[in-house]
Amino acid sequence: MDKKSREERKYSVLRHIVHSYIYAANPVSSKTVSQDMGNLISSATVRNIMAELEDEGYIEQPHTSAGRIPTTIGYRRYVENISARIQLKKEEAQRLASEYDRHINTLKEVIEKTSFLLSRQLNSAGIVMWPSIGHLYLKHIELIKIKAEIVLAVLVTMTNAVKNYMVNLEKDLGKPELSRISNYINRSYENFSLSEISEKIKAKADDPGSEGLGGIEGSTRIIIDAILKENSESEVCCDGVSNFMYYEGTRDMDAIKSLIHLFSERKDMTHIMRKEMPDGSLKIYIGDDSGCEALNKYSVITRGYSMHGRTAGRLGVIGPMRMDYARALETIEYLSDVMSGKLEEING
Repeated sequence: MDKKSREERKYSVLRHIVHSYIYAANPVSSKTVSQDMGNLISSATVRNIMAELEDEGYIEQPHTSAGRIPTTIGYRRYVENISARIQLKKEEAQRLASEYDRHINTLKEVIEKTSFLLSRQLNSAGIVMWPSIGHLYLKHIELIKIKAEIVLAVLVTMTNAVKNYMVNLEKDLGKPELSRISNYINRSYENFSLSEISEKIKAKADDPGSEGLGGIEGSTRIIIDAILKENSESEVCCDGVSNFMYYEGTRDMDAIKSLIHLFSERKDMTHIMRKEMPDGSLKIYIGDDSGCEALNKYSVITRGYSMHGRTAGRLGVIGPMRMDYARALETIEYLSDVMSGKLEEING
């Protein structure tokens, strides 16, 4: 047998070990692998191959068990070589799509539904990142005076999200002036994203042929820039953290407490999701890949979703390292596409 064939056989054994451990959560013996491979390779030969895999760091022996389990490196190699993704059955895909029915009409409802479906489908923690405020499209804005120089900007987006922002206008304006500013913004920038509005105003201010920004346009720039500085919209929505209590092999209470703290604080989770933006491709973090200590015993899979053809945020799952990766990848890809379609629908 040539070297290439030996390597292929070795990683076929690794694949069977990982697959068996994912579904049974028990250390895997050479006899089990041999049987899973249809006894095409003897148990003794499998045992020798497993010894090689252990020497190379792909599997390890837990405690005094006769079987072996995958290491973080082993999982990584397994995921890199998933050659065939399972396809969601037509009925299952239709059922998931039907969850986004006509009663879901706001960005908040879409995000909460998606995190719930990810959790339910994969028995893991479903996570969905809110789009940054710059990706949201203006439907209507109203300015309400709070006190001298301070106004409340009530923003309604095309996804029917309603958000409030306190803005310092740096000057005291009365109700008629605020009404003129809000009417100007609504008339001039409806259905533009806040980032696009900011870019248009900046271009006008920088145009040497223009006379600069007038009073209303100057106030508009202050309002839009103040809203864009808000970071709250880039948080993540989470569902299903309690699933970790029921996974075999993941009942490390200290690890679970760290994970719960991670979700309650959200800052580190938000960083993990945001650092891949604006890339919309699948990302898989196994063990310490994420750079977050609380996730060292878990895996994270995320993918982007889009609004108006641009990546606006990411969604995914956090689960045990022995998660069903093939199913997770297919489910995340499908829900990403469905969510993007729903957002286009409610954006009009």
